[in-house]
Amino acid sequence: MRSRVGLVVLLAVGALAMTAAASVGARRVVGNCTRSQVRPATIVLFCADFNVQLTHLDWSSFGASTAFAKGDYYVNSCTPNCAAGTFRAYPIRVALSGARPCPDGHDDYREAAFTFVATKPRGALSKFQLSCPLPG
Repeated sequence: MRSRVGLVVLLAVGALAMTAAASVGARRVVGNCTRSQVRPATIVLFCADFNVQLTHLDWSSFGASTAFAKGDYYVNSCTPNCAAGTFRAYPIRVALSGARPCPDGHDDYREAAFTFVATKPRGALSKFQLSCPLPG
């Protein structure tokens, strides 16, 4: 009887540990405007026109209270206009934080902060409020 109780307790502790680990890994971020993703290679910041994106993201951590990556701030010059503009990549470091539940049931990071490694383009953002996935 004692061995059964010990086994049940051991299994319960293991299940709790697995649940806690899964919930930490369950954090996501909206990468393509319509779907939460884990460690996306790209995060589109402006879903209406795709003129600003974080691309080539290489995550050093993801799932904790803050996620960290290196990549590029990929932006359209919009000169002479956005349809005729050219895209350029600027190396950045990214930190995601502020995870909260979205209507789709995922715990998504909602705050992004960028540090430009070299040149910061004129008018570039340093922080951005991320949203939940668009219905799609």
